[in-house]
Amino acid sequence: MSLSEFLTEELKEFDRKEKEQVEVIADTIEECLAIASSHLGRKVHEIDYTVLKRGKKSLFFSEPYHIRASIIPDDLLLDELSLLDEHLTGGSGKLVSKDLKELVTPKNKDGRVSVKIYRTGVFLTVYPPSGEGMEMSMADVSKKLSFRGVAGVDQNLINKVIKEKKGEPVLISNQKPKAGNDSSCNVEIAQENMRAFVTVFPARPGGRDLEVSDIVAALKGMGVAHGLKEDEIRKSLDEDIINKPFIGAEGDFPVNGKNAEIKYYVRTEKKINFKEDQSGRVDYKDLDMIENVVVGQLLAEKLPAEKGKFGRNLFGMVLPAKDGVDTELKQGKGTILSEDKMRLTAEVNGQVLYAAGRLSVETVYRINGDVGVRTGNVTFLGSIIITGNVEDNYSVKAAGNIEIYGTVQKAIVEADGDIIVRQGVTGREEARVESTGGNIVAKFIQNATCITEKDIIVQEGILHSHLMAGGKISCKGKRGQIVGGTIQAAQLISAKIIGSQANPQTDLIVGNNPKILKQIQEYEEKRKENQDKLDQLTKTMRTLKARKEADPASFTAEQDAHLQKLEAGTKKLEKRIAEAGKDIQTLTEYMDEQAASGRISVEKTIFPGVTIRIRNADFKLRHETKAKTFYEEESQVRSAPYEDPDESKNDWRKKRGRGKSKN
Repeated sequence: MSLSEFLTEELKEFDRKEKEQVEVIADTIEECLAIASSHLGRKVHEIDYTVLKRGKKSLFFSEPYHIRASIIPDDLLLDELSLLDEHLTGGSGKLVSKDLKELVTPKNKDGRVSVKIYRTGVFLTVYPPSGEGMEMSMADVSKKLSFRGVAGVDQNLINKVIKEKKGEPVLISNQKPKAGNDSSCNVEIAQENMRAFVTVFPARPGGRDLEVSDIVAALKGMGVAHGLKEDEIRKSLDEDIINKPFIGAEGDFPVNGKNAEIKYYVRTEKKINFKEDQSGRVDYKDLDMIENVVVGQLLAEKLPAEKGKFGRNLFGMVLPAKDGVDTELKQGKGTILSEDKMRLTAEVNGQVLYAAGRLSVETVYRINGDVGVRTGNVTFLGSIIITGNVEDNYSVKAAGNIEIYGTVQKAIVEADGDIIVRQGVTGREEARVESTGGNIVAKFIQNATCITEKDIIVQEGILHSHLMAGGKISCKGKRGQIVGGTIQAAQLISAKIIGSQANPQTDLIVGNNPKILKQIQEYEEKRKENQDKLDQLTKTMRTLKARKEADPASFTAEQDAHLQKLEAGTKKLEKRIAEAGKDIQTLTEYMDEQAASGRISVEKTIFPGVTIRIRNADFKLRHETKAKTFYEEESQVRSAPYEDPDESKNDWRKKRGRGKSKN
């Protein structure tokens, strides 16, 4: 196939793709556009689309999006980018002049003439214009020939070259180069022997022009043995680039292989975003905390690690590269891992949970009504939705999330995920709500114990309760009051009002993480257990040593072997006790660090009778105080003017110098 035929076919293929329309079905608009972009071979911003069917997502099923996509014609793309430039830069042209130049080939470009003098003679090249660009005239060529010091050429031949304007060099004279006026070049090695820049200096009238072989020889003369870019050199010489450096040789930079990645098609983190209206009410209906999937749905896939690509500098030296690190796509309950261990899909309909780097699908158990006599105690390895209440003396336990539309009475509610009580908890001193890996959200909590490793978020009030949170405890609804009880959080306690005029005992403690406290307790129990064993072994060992010293002749080899085992056992126990002590110290120090940055924020009023502990500093309120943020500094509780801790723009620790007071 000739070059012209090839270009013709390419243009036909381009026109076909430009007119082609494809229909795509996927979960989101973004996924649809990505698929269309790949199929049409264009970037996403160059794709136009029409939504044929809008997707839906509900609790138990979802419907995908259906779009029709096509390529935006270049003219329309130019118009859109121009409008974008007008909107973003006020019509400065920066966007159009830089980014658009890479996307759109100029339609109007003037022709060009080039005169080269080589040992074999003088060559003339006339390049045709494009679009409405100007053509080269005899005057233009004559001026160029005169400038280069070329005379006595055949005018008819010149006219023919100008008329044909093929963009190919034509021999027009056998004139030899003038000695001493030749072009020259300079080679500069840069970027740690990875690039060689060539600067060509123009020949004086009649002097010889450099050829590709001349520049290659100059590069090799500088020791360049790898990465010669002869095509780039030829292009720069053809375009008469002079007094301006261009790349004549370039090494191969080493490329480290990408690490294997797990691409998740479901959420692995859940963040609660509350919407509060003007009256301070929080919408608990649209938390979007449960993500359901259907059988066969792709949950995650592994992108394999890539091999590193060795590099080589201009002098041929090999530059090493690292291979990417592999990782494992872990299979959880209710999922199917493909044979090549690269794709993970759902085995059942249910809810996706992510824990310990593993996806699992848990089915959701829905209870229409109360948990009580009709249901008995409920234990379920999944998520539970209860449309009614959890009545006195019953328990609900789940491996996933628990959502309760009513109230929790004198009952036990435990979950590994989030616990949402849309009404509230009326515990009568015996209710217990505990999450090992999620948040606790309720309208109010009264006379109950609530424990979680994450956050406790309450709308209206926390009354005479014991709360422990590994993150924050927030009570900032319309009333937003904490009265009585013990409130412990690792990072933050915030409310509109704390305490009351009746001065009930209200203890606020920042720095206690329930998970870490439990770990410390476990390590202390192990240390005590090992210490008891060590005491017993030590006592036995002393008895055997006393026998051996008193009557070495009757001390048998078996008794001696037993004594050696006891000595080895005591050393192991001593090591375990020491390790447990180090672990306890590490966890304690970590909890202290958390407490050091902890704070207590009161938007309106904090009353006398409230005690505050932050880290190792204690303080008891003796007077009614308004709008303060309390923190620890130099082993003392200090306060600063209140700033909303939920607003990231408020860096209270940096601003606390303004108006801070010592309590």
